[in-house]
Amino acid sequence: MYLNIHRYAGIAAKIGERAAITQQGLVPLLKGQPGFLGYAAFASEQGDGISLHIWENADALAHSREKIRAWVQTNSPAFLDPAERFHGEVTHHALAAPQSGDQGQSLYCMIRQSDNVPTGAGEHTLRSDLTDAVQKVSGFRGIYFLRNQEDTTRAASVLFCDTREHATAAHQAALAATHKNDKQIIVRVAASGQTAVLGMA
Repeated sequence: MYLNIHRYAGIAAKIGERAAITQQGLVPLLKGQPGFLGYAAFASEQGDGISLHIWENADALAHSREKIRAWVQTNSPAFLDPAERFHGEVTHHALAAPQSGDQGQSLYCMIRQSDNVPTGAGEHTLRSDLTDAVQKVSGFRGIYFLRNQEDTTRAASVLFCDTREHATAAHQAALAATHKNDKQIIVRVAASGQTAVLGMA
């Protein structure tokens, strides 16, 4: 599984403006591509536009990239060139239940970035403990862990919950589990907000 996160600096308002056309146009296009697993977009509370792509592997995304870019160029050109891209193989994930991603569904998303994350057995133990901790929180819907493909000292987790309050509680539970394992790990919330667009395979 492969996850791609794009941050578009300072254009949070444009997410809402383009939500309907994205849900009705881009999401069906994505669902028709081999290897597509999920897409979400939201206006972050930090003021940025955020989009997430989940695919079976990097090749599946690469094969669909030109079709996606062509659609964005025609319909939402402000989202052609992200200010930041965080991408990599998903090392672990867990879901409370399959998400429909229907137009009426919205989830709260929190992207947590981490530095000084261990590798090997230490990473496996940390991921397992974090997953156990967040799954116990009310409103938990899913979590994906990945390492940055371009800088493997950096990692991220993408957390989906029913509400902001649930996500905050899950974040606090994850922080406690993290620092119990390794106090050297630095964690920050890079982006958070309610999804304006959601589409799952």
